Amino acid sequence: MPSLTRPLTGPNLTFDLKKQLRELRDDDAYRRSGRTGRTLAKHGSLRLTLTVIRKGVEVGTHHADSPMTLQTLEGSLRYRVGNDEFEIREGEILYFGPGHAQDIKALEDTALLLTISGPGKEKESE
Repeated sequence: MPSLTRPLTGPNLTFDLKKQLRELRDDDAYRRSGRTGRTLAKHGSLRLTLTVIRKGVEVGTHHADSPMTLQTLEGSLRYRVGNDEFEIREGEILYFGPGHAQDIKALEDTALLLTISGPGKEKESE
């Protein structure tokens, strides 16, 4: 369903991820570039985005101004933070604080569920 006609916010949203992944992989953008995504939900500073990346596609560098989680539904990615390289595989969840990841590359056909939250003020301990 096009983003202009589907709800992105509401009291209760349910998603068929298998169907969403099929649609994304059939999308022209995925066929051309090897990657595409769809925002499933957004409310205030919260964003829930489903993304597919074809094996071997390099995403490059991602900068995060706020915390996020990245859940690998299928496949795996490699990325670098500073001089250290990491992998995240199917079934794993990565918490990523403000900062950036470099040289992001899909090691196989990969599907991700990305949750981004805006910066919030943490309570200071008294």
